[in-house]
Amino acid sequence: MVKIFTDEYKVGTQGIKTDGMYMDGRLNDNLEILMDAVRNDWDGLVVIDGAEGSGKSVLTQQLAKKCDPSINVKRICFTPEEFKKVVVKAKKYEAVILDEGFQSLSSKRSMSEINHSIVAMLTEIRQKNLFIFIVLPTFFDLVKYAALWRSRALIHVYAKRFERGYFSFYSYSKKKDLYVQGKKFYNYKCVQPDFRGKFTKFQPIDIEEYKKKKHNSLSRHIYDEPRTEKNIEHDLKSSIVKNIYNNPKFNFSQEQLGEMFGVTRRTINKYCKSLGNEGEEGS
Repeated sequence: MVKIFTDEYKVGTQGIKTDGMYMDGRLNDNLEILMDAVRNDWDGLVVIDGAEGSGKSVLTQQLAKKCDPSINVKRICFTPEEFKKVVVKAKKYEAVILDEGFQSLSSKRSMSEINHSIVAMLTEIRQKNLFIFIVLPTFFDLVKYAALWRSRALIHVYAKRFERGYFSFYSYSKKKDLYVQGKKFYNYKCVQPDFRGKFTKFQPIDIEEYKKKKHNSLSRHIYDEPRTEKNIEHDLKSSIVKNIYNNPKFNFSQEQLGEMFGVTRRTINKYCKSLGNEGEEGS
């Protein structure tokens, strides 16, 4: 473990005190690489997943604090709608967390909204060179384009015999292999991680503020009127066309886009036409 900075915080409800934030040395080295890349005009999207109660939100806050010492509860988002608003307001090189991990029983509708919000904001994230941390129950439910091509790493959090504080780190190439080989059966054992490590209970965000915001967001989410699957699907595909197909920085054909998002080329062409963008490939 290496010390990131020195400060005193109460950790969890037990009131345990620490003398600062410590981090696994290999994890810290990889974050240093990510920070250099972001400052060289790349975006930094990292996925953190794991079972409910495994500690993934705590580790994510530590990651964000390392990359952006100014991170606070205002840039921790619990809904896709809030995530979009916060990304738009975020300043260059700031960190933003989308913490949907508390919804361990996320419905297909909820995951569609998450995927839509991520794809919709990719251009904004790139232009501002933001550090984006996505917390989900499982990496395999993330839309293929973000999972394979735009995320820089996956950190899978788990417990051993009900002891929290363990993670597996998958680099850019390793998490691509994991997604392709493991998605069918949600199998994390088919690809070995680059390394495994431990993390502490240190929570750099004010605990009471975090819990209050999380509770309020969850309450609103339960009682909000759900959007229809049809509307969510349309918004997601619109974002695909806007942020990828019509973006000169990307050189993907309709067939390649169809493969990324699990639909046919004809379907992608239909979405293009519905938005007034027929493209060069025809139907």
